[in-house]
Amino acid sequence: MIKLKGIGHVNLRVADEAVSKRFYTDILGFLVAEEDPEHGGVFMTLGDNFHTVDIRGHDNPAEAQRPKRGQIGLGHIAFEVHSYAALREAYMHLVRNGVDIQRATNHVNQRSFYFADPDGNVLEIYYELPYALELFSGGRSDDDEALPVSGPNDPIPAWLVEDWPGPEMAARIDALRRQKEHAAD
Repeated sequence: MIKLKGIGHVNLRVADEAVSKRFYTDILGFLVAEEDPEHGGVFMTLGDNFHTVDIRGHDNPAEAQRPKRGQIGLGHIAFEVHSYAALREAYMHLVRNGVDIQRATNHVNQRSFYFADPDGNVLEIYYELPYALELFSGGRSDDDEALPVSGPNDPIPAWLVEDWPGPEMAARIDALRRQKEHAAD
């Protein structure tokens, strides 16, 4: 069996390399690791490895097919944040910068919202509960819940300012944390 370490990077063909570079760096906070027009375009990182997202301009963007919801292939690219507060900050940052939030979902083990890059590639930012794999070892069920989203002049949705997770789940997470700390001693 192959032992994969993780997903290394995503390579995107884009209509306008400069526009996409600005979006991924100025809006999403990526750093440019390398620009190599001869061999592949712009290689960007979140700082953990050499590159996470690579972009290269399409040779004929006017004739190229754009991503469509429901197509075969890539559905979206998801980026994880470290805390629920970071999820809220990311949401507010995108709205302040004119990015349209398409939808938001409570996936039981995580909360997330979805938006598109300049080429229509759907992106997700999410916060996952600590110990989610252990908490939902039998699966999450199909209890996904659509959450409201807001526009540039609207107040932030209530779900982003509430305490999440609730007290019962927070107690389960705390119990797992203590159990793991005790096992490590």
